[in-house]
Amino acid sequence: MTRIFTFILVSFSIALAQAQSTLPASQKPDEFNLGFELTENGNLPYFWLGHQQRKGYKIVTDTAEKHSGKRSLLIEKTDALDPSSMGQSLGTIPAKYEGKEMEIKAFMKFESVSGFASLGVAVDDADYDRIKYAGLDSRKLKGTADWKEYSVKIPLPKDGQYIRIWPGLAGTGKLWVDDVRILIDGKDISQAKLKPDFNAVPKAYVPYGNNPAAGAYVKVNDANIYYETYGQGAPLLLLHGNSQSIYALKKQILEFSKYYKVIAVDTRGQGKSTDLSTDPLNYDLFAEDMKTLLDSLYIPKASIYGWSDGGNTGLIMAYKYPSYVNKLAVMGAVMFATEEAIPRSILTEVKKSIHGLEAKSDVQSKKQARLFSMLLNEPHITVENLKQIKAPVLVMAGEKDMVLEKHTKYIAANIPSSQLVIFKGATHYAPVEIVAEFNSRLKVFLE
Repeated sequence: MTRIFTFILVSFSIALAQAQSTLPASQKPDEFNLGFELTENGNLPYFWLGHQQRKGYKIVTDTAEKHSGKRSLLIEKTDALDPSSMGQSLGTIPAKYEGKEMEIKAFMKFESVSGFASLGVAVDDADYDRIKYAGLDSRKLKGTADWKEYSVKIPLPKDGQYIRIWPGLAGTGKLWVDDVRILIDGKDISQAKLKPDFNAVPKAYVPYGNNPAAGAYVKVNDANIYYETYGQGAPLLLLHGNSQSIYALKKQILEFSKYYKVIAVDTRGQGKSTDLSTDPLNYDLFAEDMKTLLDSLYIPKASIYGWSDGGNTGLIMAYKYPSYVNKLAVMGAVMFATEEAIPRSILTEVKKSIHGLEAKSDVQSKKQARLFSMLLNEPHITVENLKQIKAPVLVMAGEKDMVLEKHTKYIAANIPSSQLVIFKGATHYAPVEIVAEFNSRLKVFLE
């Protein structure tokens, strides 16, 4: 389910990046310990962080096995529990270099690897969001292999703030890494030109989606709905997509909290919101939850932006509770889950995923199966429903969206007061792919 899970996988990479957002105070401007020779406290060099996604891994420098010099980085599975887990080390340097392409080269050796050995490279912006990523994961390096040099290339965007490098070991076994090199347009990083306007002062990190200073709960039927509030002004309700959370709305929170009172919500059973219901989930229930939330906050009317599932919920709110909706913007929404709206290949992938999840007994898998089931069975919006909508509606989708373009146009054509935008070259994830363009278009509509 490559297209469906893209955002979930990117979100995991972002969470890893947040483990080390700035350089150590002792770091000299152009000094990066890529060879693991100089260590702190006899463990890792200051450039590297021993990040363990799950317990059971040892991440240290090793003097017994190395490609050159005196030390290498060792990632080793130390217990037999949870063989599907992963141990990783993370290095961070400022993305202050001019150039079009960056290449990371590293020598790696692995032994008895049951999952895979990896080398990930990413560029994050000043808000700690991932904008480029590449890695060796798809090669599925496993088993045992002697020292060999591997390479990962990645575009170097102008708005990059941090370069992240992380070797990783999935499953059991050992992975050694040594002699890491960074090349900018084919030249060593020490020879690269610096950006004249690079700002090395990091922004304060705000934990969107887990921010005690902005978060609160509202009790609804069979659930506690978590939300966060930012900014001042007219209320703007933000709704995320399936299997996402408030964090997915970060780029819109950052922009629109300058002008509005933004209320970003974890819909039931997602993020920090709970769900004790047992019946199949549906968007009418989600819409009712949002009505209760607005009532609890004494907000009689709000503008709404909904992405994917959030857009479906927004459409239902607009015709079921019209007095609550000032303006509505939807991105990648659908009226129903058939081949008239979504390609057969996507529906087939969803069915396979649900089947695999339902075969598992853990709570998280059962929860995820319920969420994915909505993608096959919901919503049930009719043309008559759309014609009842009185609020102005901005209908958006990507040119390469998983929602068929003819269906997006059909939605817009049947809403009395609507505008249609198809973002050229973008996918279902336009809100995080083309942030400036997307936010600009949304801002003009809301104003």
